[in-house]
Amino acid sequence: MSRTIKVRFGNQEVDAREMDFEIRREDWGEYKLLDGGSVRVKTTVTRIFVAVDDAGNPLLNEDGTPLIAVNHKTDVVSSH
Repeated sequence: MSRTIKVRFGNQEVDAREMDFEIRREDWGEYKLLDGGSVRVKTTVTRIFVAVDDAGNPLLNEDGTPLIAVNHKTDVVSSH
């Protein structure tokens, strides 16, 4: 079930609808360091919002795509 809250986009605050979602795939980026170590990085989405107008219709960017905000966390694992 989605709900409408206030979300900040740049210097303005707009109404946004929180979207339900399911995780389909999350991968780690893996990087080998030249000193023999390694770093793994993964970004995980925690919440997704679509900006809406007063009638509940999605607000659009200049290119016609919906204005979307994503809350996320980044996990970093290193080894040597």
